[in-house]
Amino acid sequence: MLRHLLRPFSYLFIEHDLKWKVDWLYPFILAVVSTALIFSLKIFGQVSLYADGGMVGKILNFVQGLPGFYIAALAAIATFNKVDIDKTMPAPAPKIDIVVQGRSVAIELTRRRFLCSMFAFLTAESLIIIVLAIFAQSIYIPVKAIVQEAWQIWMSALFTVTFLLIFWQMIVASFWGLFYLGDRLHQPDQ
Repeated sequence: MLRHLLRPFSYLFIEHDLKWKVDWLYPFILAVVSTALIFSLKIFGQVSLYADGGMVGKILNFVQGLPGFYIAALAAIATFNKVDIDKTMPAPAPKIDIVVQGRSVAIELTRRRFLCSMFAFLTAESLIIIVLAIFAQSIYIPVKAIVQEAWQIWMSALFTVTFLLIFWQMIVASFWGLFYLGDRLHQPDQ
């Protein structure tokens, strides 16, 4: 059952030479730069991370509406009536391992399967960001009271870079998905 619940994250295991940049490289760079900027600006004054109206709260407010959008996009892609969307993507086509009769088999993806996987992942990732933000805002003050002051900045920086990595991963993948839905889906394969 756990495998089924985690299946939206199978998007991260799609194999393609350039996909790792969208999934990990660009979001990691953005997360590190964002975190460095936030903590650098703390020198010049208070930068609110966890308090009401702080960065985590603002991201929470922004992300709360996204699961509905992603589910609507997923439904539209799953039912989109166009023959080309069910053809295997051009070489080198992205591949993913699926279980067929108990064995793992690598298949080349169609645009429909790729986009359905992407928007299922984006839905799950947006829900994770929402839960992380709620927990961060709820437990920040008790954790701050328990943790030694010397460790607080490191814990906060680790949480911030992780939280922003997930956030930027969602944003970059969303833009990639929008590119496919708005442009690439309507172009002939070359």
